[in-house]
Amino acid sequence: MSQIWRLFKLGQTSLVSDVEITGKNIAEIIRFILSKVPYQKRPYALMKVKHKIWNLDEYDISSKKSPDTAAIGQAITFIKTLLNGKQSGYVRSVINEVVKRL
Repeated sequence: MSQIWRLFKLGQTSLVSDVEITGKNIAEIIRFILSKVPYQKRPYALMKVKHKIWNLDEYDISSKKSPDTAAIGQAITFIKTLLNGKQSGYVRSVINEVVKRL
């Protein structure tokens, strides 16, 4: 659970005005998510993610405003991504804890 808590704290501090801190924190979250990729395939996956991120259009991203409700879907997707492949009992326990703490 400490890794997930660390990701939460990184997410809280990721959108500060310091671009180095923001970039470092987002990169740590991405590396954590990519840790689910098998070790042998991870360098290739990291290279692909780097390439896709590099090619993001900053003007397109900065000009968009997503609806407030989009955060709900992002939260659900984030939970699913973190818990994919874990034992069902563990998943249910974490879900219960998340619900209890919201």
